[in-house]
Amino acid sequence: MNDITLQQIEIFLTVAEQLNLSEAAKDLFINQSAVSRWIRRLEQSLDKKLFHRNNRGVELTEHGEFLYAELKPMYEKLSETLQNMRNMYDMKDNILRIGCLDSTEVINALKKAVKGFEHSHLDTPLFKIELLNFNDLREALVCGKLDCIVTYSLGFGEYWNIATKPIKKLDTYLGISAKNPLAAGPKLRVKELKNETLYLLSVAEMKDAEVRALETCRRMGFIPKDIKYMPSFFAWEMAIKNGRGFSICGKNMSDRFSSDIKLYPIKNPYQDQYVILAWRQNGSSALVKDFIQSIDEAKGLTQSLA
Repeated sequence: MNDITLQQIEIFLTVAEQLNLSEAAKDLFINQSAVSRWIRRLEQSLDKKLFHRNNRGVELTEHGEFLYAELKPMYEKLSETLQNMRNMYDMKDNILRIGCLDSTEVINALKKAVKGFEHSHLDTPLFKIELLNFNDLREALVCGKLDCIVTYSLGFGEYWNIATKPIKKLDTYLGISAKNPLAAGPKLRVKELKNETLYLLSVAEMKDAEVRALETCRRMGFIPKDIKYMPSFFAWEMAIKNGRGFSICGKNMSDRFSSDIKLYPIKNPYQDQYVILAWRQNGSSALVKDFIQSIDEAKGLTQSLA
């Protein structure tokens, strides 16, 4: 019993929530074999079987259900206590640590939220803002290195103890190189995109980005000949700029290459895209809660003026 670690407990609770080793591994930012190995060690330490495998993933045994019911509230309380300790320094110095995806649309949404907070908050805090890639943002939030993050809803997924709120709805576009013959006229010949490659950003690959993109294409009457994922925003934009194919994207696709990439609005996408704020439900400081509240108030004012 003495060799049971907090990490094993966290892994057990995550697997019990997801009932899928692969999805649990993504949430924990470790590989699936490591998840399996830690669960086996926990079962050996307890001398009890906690999970049964099935065709869909895993399911809790009677012992697993008992352990989950007992551990979850204790772990939530422990997480809240530890996070409160981490926040003591920043709360004392009035610091709000925010992570932001390095995208114009996301940065602009964060600027608006910060401006509204400064307007309503008499004791303006020091904002420590970090521009990070998609995966690093999620990891920093889950691990408590950031108080909250601002990113795209597409591909974010669901995480234990993480709450999200949409702060800006985004329009959806087809992006294609201005050099592509299909973009020569005033209207894009959409159905001829069946001969083109669809380029997607790899950060969303884990959460059904391909399914959503293909369904949007189907609604427009075609299926692309191929799909390729790009490792970064810049590589993604360069692929479209150079005429390699097309993308389903936001307005920021043309920010760096405004004359080289043409955007065509999609009226009925399969799923709307948002910029979201994400934060930990347990252990967030009063400053974070004030920031969230200021966004709610700003949205309410906008709606009342509409």
